[in-house]
Amino acid sequence: MSERPSDEAIWASVAQTLRRTVLPYVSDPQARSATIQLIGLATYASRRGPDVEGERIAELTKALGGAAGQDLMRSCFAVLADPDHPAHEDIRSIFERHLEQDLASEEALLQARRGQVPGG
Repeated sequence: MSERPSDEAIWASVAQTLRRTVLPYVSDPQARSATIQLIGLATYASRRGPDVEGERIAELTKALGGAAGQDLMRSCFAVLADPDHPAHEDIRSIFERHLEQDLASEEALLQARRGQVPGG
């Protein structure tokens, strides 16, 4: 077992340091906004997890019956545009789930964008 801290632990530490040690002493509005943005970015980086793009591509391709062709997204959009297509509900459900996952993982970035300090 490695004693090396994970990337997640390092980014969480950066966010916590900025939140507790730097932000309370920043009074300039632009510097404060930039610090909040950095807290959001570090918080996001500590929580985002592994890249799931490959899994998502495989899931969508499977839902299309392996018939995605060269442009997977174009194929998915064509299915979504046709409510009678047999894969319409599956593709829609997958996209909704992916969107909810992305919004949840990016909540810290959204909070920072609104000027709110992301929670620890």
